[in-house]
Amino acid sequence: MVAIRAITPNDAVSYWDLRLNALKNNPEAFSANYEDSANLTLDSVRTRIQVTEDHFILGAFHEDVIVGMIGFVREHKKKLNHKGTIWGTYVALEFRGQGIGRKLLEETLLRASKLDGLSQVNLGVITNNAAAKNLYESCGFRSYGVEKNAMKYDGKYLDENLMTYHF
Repeated sequence: MVAIRAITPNDAVSYWDLRLNALKNNPEAFSANYEDSANLTLDSVRTRIQVTEDHFILGAFHEDVIVGMIGFVREHKKKLNHKGTIWGTYVALEFRGQGIGRKLLEETLLRASKLDGLSQVNLGVITNNAAAKNLYESCGFRSYGVEKNAMKYDGKYLDENLMTYHF
């Protein structure tokens, strides 16, 4: 059984353990890399995970340990603040297949839907990540394009499927 709630600076150690695990186990899924991230201090991590109405990271907690996460940030520019972006979605390998990713995504969309004037949420997913793409589509996201060569990892270019959800 997991509980979904916002990750706060008090959760920095557990959050950062999972984030580094994600960057190590699925480096192709994130624009950040393990080597740069491993050098960050816990104080800088705590600063990054401050919760606001327009920026939050949700965690799936199992016995006080974060086993899944998803980030959301709203655009701040006046002409763009009808949009938000989901980032950093990850569920620990041993907890996959239990619906945790869906719970995180649904809670994120619920919270985002309550933001005044927000009408759209975007995300990007590497094209060969079929499980993630299927999850997003099953929750109502639709593809609006593919960015060729969006990332380069281990000498190979990776394409990213761009997806959007409208309220």
